[in-house]
Amino acid sequence: MNPTSIFIILILVSFATSTPTPLKRQDQLNGFTQCKGSFANSITALSHTPNPVVTGQNITVHLAGTATEIIKQGTTIVYTAYFKDEPTKVAFQHEQDFCEVFVKQSGSECPVKKGDYSFTASWFIEKHPDEPKNVVEYSFNISVFDSDGKILSCVNGPIKVSYS
Repeated sequence: MNPTSIFIILILVSFATSTPTPLKRQDQLNGFTQCKGSFANSITALSHTPNPVVTGQNITVHLAGTATEIIKQGTTIVYTAYFKDEPTKVAFQHEQDFCEVFVKQSGSECPVKKGDYSFTASWFIEKHPDEPKNVVEYSFNISVFDSDGKILSCVNGPIKVSYS
């Protein structure tokens, strides 16, 4: 056997015995998952800074997705936090005008046409005198509703809040 043949055989053996390393893809939803059911618009990316959220500071949220239904004026986004150890007990809920907070801050206007979208928004997280003084993890639901109350998008996931 000549040296070239031996080299080729060694290369083929090394490929045959090597174990592929799976690529670790970054979780675009950062621990959130689509809610059960079918919704017209999907959220494909969600992130926030700081992480954990800190009361008394601004939060910046990036939200991207695909709309198969137009996002019109009057659309709202509702954040509902549940106690982690009591998943049916609401800790707090906050509602915002989706077009005012996300769409306009990103330099666009409603209606948002069908297709892919990507918005970034920032707002101040109020402190309250009776809040705890530690980090609390909540089960969080984010739902986007049209003006008739129909859910357009929905995700669930964990979120930590640092109360200082």
